[in-house]
Amino acid sequence: MKYNAESAFLYYGSRIVDLLLLNIMWAVGCIPLVTIGTSTIAAFTVTLKMVEKRESSGVIRTFWSAYIHNLKHGVPLTLIAEVLLYGVWLDFQLFNNLETNTLPFLIIALIVLFVLFVHYIYVFPLEARYENTMLKNLTNSRKIFIRFFPRTLGLLGILVIQVLIFMGINDFLFYVGLFVLPILMIYTTSQIIMPIFRKIEKDSKASDGFTISQKEGPSINY
Repeated sequence: MKYNAESAFLYYGSRIVDLLLLNIMWAVGCIPLVTIGTSTIAAFTVTLKMVEKRESSGVIRTFWSAYIHNLKHGVPLTLIAEVLLYGVWLDFQLFNNLETNTLPFLIIALIVLFVLFVHYIYVFPLEARYENTMLKNLTNSRKIFIRFFPRTLGLLGILVIQVLIFMGINDFLFYVGLFVLPILMIYTTSQIIMPIFRKIEKDSKASDGFTISQKEGPSINY
């Protein structure tokens, strides 16, 4: 029993250290703002392997290898999101500052936010796991959102709770959140999306139009 307890302590202690290190690398990778998506894909590459317990190359090597490999899709995904979010911000500014007929700006902003959420909630783990075109991964994110809607709502609820805990209680938790919240959200998403990925990969007879080509293992049309 003592040996098992010590082994569990060492395992989970090592996992926490890896996640903290991964959070630092994610933040460094985001410093050029156009690479936020690239850094997020690289972080998902590591956390998805953690969930499956198949880390082999080490956190640092896996992250930066994935970072370089995913620049091609990560940068455009970041730019698209940043442009759309800037447009949403402008709409909210117009809604708050104009005196008349401002409701259309609010409606447009909410629609854009919803469309962005639907296509981006799963696109980064999809990019991390599958060798598809960027458009296919955006499409697959939307299809997963629709097919697994209750699970997506659950994921959203958990992420919101995590943000509120670290950002909305006190200053101490706020500063702690700077070091743990991003990677906690990424790891949580990985835990929830992995069963979905396994189902997609297993059920090759589905007719809902998923298209995936795995980065590791055989290609599958789904």
